[in-house]
Amino acid sequence: MAAFSQRILLKMCPVVGRLHFVNDTQGILCVSFIVAYWLYGVFCNLVIILLPRYYDGLVSGVIIGIYSALGVLTICSLFRASTLNPGRIPPNSESSQADETDWTYCQVCLRTRPPRAHHCRRCRQCVMKMDHHCPWINNCVGEANHWAFYQLLFYAFLLSAMSFIQCLLHWYFFPKCVHCDRTAFYIRHQLGLMYLETTLSFLMFAAMGCMLFGNHLNLILDRTTLDVLHNPYPQDMRVKRTSLEAYADLCGSRSKLTWFCPCGERRTGPMYMQADMV
Repeated sequence: MAAFSQRILLKMCPVVGRLHFVNDTQGILCVSFIVAYWLYGVFCNLVIILLPRYYDGLVSGVIIGIYSALGVLTICSLFRASTLNPGRIPPNSESSQADETDWTYCQVCLRTRPPRAHHCRRCRQCVMKMDHHCPWINNCVGEANHWAFYQLLFYAFLLSAMSFIQCLLHWYFFPKCVHCDRTAFYIRHQLGLMYLETTLSFLMFAAMGCMLFGNHLNLILDRTTLDVLHNPYPQDMRVKRTSLEAYADLCGSRSKLTWFCPCGERRTGPMYMQADMV
């Protein structure tokens, strides 16, 4: 039995360890679009809005630093969510490690799997506590990388909110820049560039806000996206745990400050998956 699906590519990196890639054309195109939008949005906000107003004395360097930090945290979170093992079922998983009545057998990848594990048709493997397959990160969201996906939602929400506010300031508050190069392409065509950036930043802000709210509800109810799709209106809709307990379970047994670091790891999980985590 192969340890990994043929669609999974592994690459060892000296700094971050083993990287997990899904060889899926549609997913690669989606991730490429997200990276292109990130580059476009950061460029417009820094080069067209913030830096010219900084030289005009209208914007503090602290604002530029905060925006740049959010940009770096967002792209790092995207990288982590896209390249982390979502929690694949190890080939040596055994139902004897839990109540056998709760475990099932996958007829596709021929492995015994614990409750709430599902087989992903895109990744072609079973994933622990699978939430959903996200084409925008070209990866499944599961037991081992859900925290990184939530970080991505959080930082993308903050970045898009700040971008949209800056776009509004650009249109309605800031005067025309004085110390900008008016012969530069991006200044001569800033009207079209900024119309597009304003629209995209608002759409991203709204989408990330809705997803954050939905994921928060699922966390405190201890439900996944697949649970909601299979049973949208369960009989028991009571809150199962406090928000702090939910996020401790999501992010692991680390210091709460490290929950915000994309370079960290989730230091918890079932015993049968710890030895297999990347």
